[in-house]
Amino acid sequence: MSGLVDAATELEALAFRLRRAGDVELLQAVTKAMRDAVVPVQAEIRAGLVPHLPNRYAAVLDADVRIGTSVRTAGGDPGVSVTGQSGRARKLRNLDRGQLTHPLFGERAGRWYTQEEPSVQPGWFTGPAEAAGPRVRAGIERALADVADKAANG
Repeated sequence: MSGLVDAATELEALAFRLRRAGDVELLQAVTKAMRDAVVPVQAEIRAGLVPHLPNRYAAVLDADVRIGTSVRTAGGDPGVSVTGQSGRARKLRNLDRGQLTHPLFGERAGRWYTQEEPSVQPGWFTGPAEAAGPRVRAGIERALADVADKAANG
């Protein structure tokens, strides 16, 4: 965790110096490098749908969920996040916890049923995101070093 805090502090300081110096180009390079570092994570999250959820529901969710990236270079909490959003009222946090709630049909129509393990496995979103953490952090640290070098050498 300390390495992450150090990288965040370094990122915040570098972004502040670049903004103060008016170096928009290098600040954009930092932001792009951060965004690029998490791009593979989005595909890894999508690839984890089928092993974690029933196949039919995984296909429906894959078509519906939007996985994006949020980059923060200002303020007290700089960093990059992967976000998920559904176009419908899907409970993505519950799904990530391993709980799929859906209506029943037939004789029990109108009732809701919560499906859990073994057919619904937790961690479809957080698993790949957390597993990618060290790789993403290393990519951001390399980008920070490159941008700091460019800033120092003109």
